[in-house]
Amino acid sequence: MEFNLKSSLLRDKKVILGVTGSISAVESVKLIHELRRHGAEVFPVVTESAKKIINPSSLEYASENKVVEELTGAIEHVRLVEDSDIFLVAPSTANTISKMAHGIDDSPVTSVFSNALEKIPVVVVPAMHLNMYTNPIIVKNIEILKSYGVLFLEPQIEEAKAKIADVQSITAEVIRVLHNELKGRKICVIGGSSYESIDDVRVITNNSTGETAVDIAMMAYYLGAEVKFLLGNVKVEVPSFLKFERFTNLASLVSKIDSIKKSDTVIVPAALSDFTTEKSKGKKPTDRPFTMTLKPAPKFLKLLREKYTGIIVGFKAEFGIPKKELLSRAKKRMLEYSLNMMVANDLRDVRQGITKVTVLSGEKETELEGDKIDVAKRILELLP
Repeated sequence: MEFNLKSSLLRDKKVILGVTGSISAVESVKLIHELRRHGAEVFPVVTESAKKIINPSSLEYASENKVVEELTGAIEHVRLVEDSDIFLVAPSTANTISKMAHGIDDSPVTSVFSNALEKIPVVVVPAMHLNMYTNPIIVKNIEILKSYGVLFLEPQIEEAKAKIADVQSITAEVIRVLHNELKGRKICVIGGSSYESIDDVRVITNNSTGETAVDIAMMAYYLGAEVKFLLGNVKVEVPSFLKFERFTNLASLVSKIDSIKKSDTVIVPAALSDFTTEKSKGKKPTDRPFTMTLKPAPKFLKLLREKYTGIIVGFKAEFGIPKKELLSRAKKRMLEYSLNMMVANDLRDVRQGITKVTVLSGEKETELEGDKIDVAKRILELLP
């Protein structure tokens, strides 16, 4: 089965997927596809009750691997665990959670768990009625499993149900567990466009999509960083697992500097306002011309550096100028604001999903080109 790969972050990784008897088991095929889009090989393991909700043949077709449907003996499960990188139970019922917590080994899923615990990472994604999820016995059993290092992905609480997390969030957690390149690092990403008000209705802004910032924040999360994401206007979807705070105009972003300072690295691909104007009250009439005076807006990176001693990565975008001039302007800005790294590009080289940049760090110049998500990863790998 051919997939359009989203990344190679799970390439050569083997994921055991335990499927239990929640109605959310119908999402398992989508989950397998999403894991495989990041390069994973998936080995499904099911309980008897799961087979009443989703046909194992569907899981076999999606994964292109034989589904473990029966207790075939401990040795097979030991080998499966030894050959794999992570055990993901999604969805997990209250019944299976309780059995895992108390060492009950009576299904392929609980048998694999018994062999996987403390050998490979275990991630559990609950799905059940809310009154079951909040039952103090189930809460206690979840805490028991957490005390043994089992990771839980919180469900979505809707309609009196603890619904399974979406497939993007589950896959992101699997990637994050298997990558620790940025673990322990606090990264703030500032992206999207700001705007300045003309009146109470109209604004001055720009055509930035915010895609680069979303990709960098997403990749930082994948690689284990603690991510603070500040977002202006964007034209792309933000993955559900990325929590963010909004800013509007430049002043609203500047007001957040004290919280930004808590990060050890700040990356700013945002397209911030170069000009501001005096805001008029109400709505300017449209039946006659009006004159508007623009004045240069304060430079956010300069203001940030005045109050922040950590690592700052700036972005310098130009349009249609020679590369030599682009790099000259980027180096000048880097020195002027005492930036640790600068990412420079010509907007003619940018289109949806694709980019070309030059990363400046000290005296070093590194050219990067390709999918934006891959370029985002390589930028993060170059961080001081």
